[in-house]
Amino acid sequence: MFLLTVKKKFIKELTVIGIVLTTLVAVVYHLFIPDRYFLWFPAIPIFFYLFGLFYIEMFAFNYRVGLERIAMTYLVCKVLKFIISAMLLMFYGFVIGHEVVAFMLTFIFFYFAFLIFETRFFLLFEAKLKLRKKANDEKNTVHNHHAVTADGGSGCADESTGR
Repeated sequence: MFLLTVKKKFIKELTVIGIVLTTLVAVVYHLFIPDRYFLWFPAIPIFFYLFGLFYIEMFAFNYRVGLERIAMTYLVCKVLKFIISAMLLMFYGFVIGHEVVAFMLTFIFFYFAFLIFETRFFLLFEAKLKLRKKANDEKNTVHNHHAVTADGGSGCADESTGR
């Protein structure tokens, strides 16, 4: 249930930030630099949105498999995103070649905006995981039959007498 809630929240925030950033950049191009607009502009927010969906699925998978891999998943996804982004920038520059500077600046703007969003989201996610783990550990300690009783006793048999 927790994972489903996190996924829904991430996708909702990803969608909102994608729409806001796309609208903001489109307005800037339309009002201030219409001659720099390039036809591949819509591909940039779509790329980052799809990568965000991939990102959350990777975290969901690793959450189900084991929490010890969450930090590694974060790093692998960041490196993968960087490599794919660099390849896309080179592809656009060498193959398409139309308004390369505008494309690269727009792409880098989106890259850092989504980087900040994803980092903030997953830092909060990690903090919530730690709080849940701490609460579960405390709950297990309190409900454990070896826990300290209200009168200060240990709640377990005295080892020296065996009772």
